[in-house]
Amino acid sequence: MIYGYARVSSKDQNLARQIQTLSELGVDKIFEEKASGATLSRPILKQLLALLEPEDVVKVISLDRLGRNVNDVTNVIIEIRSKGAHIDFLDMPSYKEVHDENTRNLLSSITIELQKYLAAEERKKILERQRQGIALAKLRGVYQGRPILYGPNVSNLDRRKQYFEIKRLLKLGTPVRKIQQLTGRSLTLIQRIKNELSI
Repeated sequence: MIYGYARVSSKDQNLARQIQTLSELGVDKIFEEKASGATLSRPILKQLLALLEPEDVVKVISLDRLGRNVNDVTNVIIEIRSKGAHIDFLDMPSYKEVHDENTRNLLSSITIELQKYLAAEERKKILERQRQGIALAKLRGVYQGRPILYGPNVSNLDRRKQYFEIKRLLKLGTPVRKIQQLTGRSLTLIQRIKNELSI
């Protein structure tokens, strides 16, 4: 079987481009997920990994769609390969023209490690630029912070309901990780609401 995995970080983002690209490749089934790539707490990815059998192929648009954390991406690739399946990142060379399997695997591994390194470095640069931009904005007195997406007064009804549900679960003493599993929301959001309760 040939599977496709498409991911965006939030419910507001669109999977259409990834799905179209994967569909054009004739994959048998596409797994679609709207969840942060910062952790492996992704139920759709887990479903895909559980299904894999020898010689299956997982196609992903790019390495960062699989995840943002270098160690997590490595662990997912190892799990896929341990099942005898293969992963194909569409923005990387496949080295199909290399006939020796060991050489082909070596070249693929080197390319993936290089991409993981570059992605991690780019992520660090983005965070540093954000930090510098925020510091400068604060000096000018124009920094307002991120808009609150989940809260008691947001216009989006679904997000408002999720805010109150997380708040309810916290008041019941439900562990943060359990709330993340139940709601699919990020640990950062849940911790922010928890901090509000303790103010």
